[in-house]
Amino acid sequence: MSTAISVENFPLMDNGEMEMFDFVDAPPTALLPPARAWAQEASSRADYGNVLAKIALPALVIQNSALILCMKQASIVPAEDGKKALTTTVVVMVELFKVVVCSLAIQYRRQHTGGIIAELKEEVFAKPNESLLMLVPAFLYLAQNNLLFVAVANLEAVIYQVVSQLKILSTAAFSIAILGRKLSVQQWFSLLVLTAGCAVVQIDGSSSGPKEARPGTSPAVGLTCALLAICTSGFAGVFVEKMLKGSSTNMAVRNVQLGVPALVLGMMGVLLSDGAKLHDGFFQGYTHLTWMVITLHSGGGLLVTVIVKYADNIAKTIAVAVSLVVSTALSIYLFDFVMTAQFAIGACMVVGSTFLYSHLVAICSTTTT
Repeated sequence: MSTAISVENFPLMDNGEMEMFDFVDAPPTALLPPARAWAQEASSRADYGNVLAKIALPALVIQNSALILCMKQASIVPAEDGKKALTTTVVVMVELFKVVVCSLAIQYRRQHTGGIIAELKEEVFAKPNESLLMLVPAFLYLAQNNLLFVAVANLEAVIYQVVSQLKILSTAAFSIAILGRKLSVQQWFSLLVLTAGCAVVQIDGSSSGPKEARPGTSPAVGLTCALLAICTSGFAGVFVEKMLKGSSTNMAVRNVQLGVPALVLGMMGVLLSDGAKLHDGFFQGYTHLTWMVITLHSGGGLLVTVIVKYADNIAKTIAVAVSLVVSTALSIYLFDFVMTAQFAIGACMVVGSTFLYSHLVAICSTTTT
């Protein structure tokens, strides 16, 4: 039978004072009951996750803003060979970078315990069900990319920019349906304002005036594909969040599990879409800006994993929305972008709704602790 730790349990010396034991060399958790030690360890892990999330969120804003600006500049500056980089090959290189970086991280972490081979045996091949489940978001992202191509081809730019912002609301809806997350009326309101603000900013930055409908295009098909892409994006993001938070598997392993199928599918896309153009080389049209885009895109993917693991997908979409405003504002100085009242209104809506949502999350966290 266990004995409760109290003053009566400590033996007394002859002078009536408690006998002193040598606790100096004992680890801190050794002096605590098992349940309390476990709770303290879990609390420290949560604190570590909160710190990572607070670092990763502003880092994602900076990364995504830099990515947008680099992509814009890359589209302006011509390559030495006069060709444009193939988008399909850029996608492949982004996934390759992520897989290589995560593989090196796994190898470094397991360098004394079998390396990456041992890690893959334990976390991938020994858990076939989880590994197969990670194929779901990989195929969903592939479907999303193809749906977006169809949507862009069949919709006017302004309509597409507005509809695409609905991914913020779809992410929130799937978070409630799959993860059981609860949002207050005020939080829903802030997300609606955020969506509207992003749409206003995007419309302001798009080409002026609606384009004439091209022969062979169908707005109904384009709108359907855009809505399906929004749903697949929200579901895939929340699905990955559930897999990251519902398992002890390392984030680097999850990135490899997502990256390898995407790499294979990406290579298939290169061969099917641009196979005839490969005679000019896989890296045709690449410049230093192209490599910067690839590096930033890959780093953003790794940051998103950290945010989804330790925060949530809604926080990720908010960070991306803020980066949209930041990059557009920087375009005033870099690309002679003209500030308009419409952009100012949209930017205020995005920033205001972000602060409102963050404030409400902080209040909810305080009241529940």
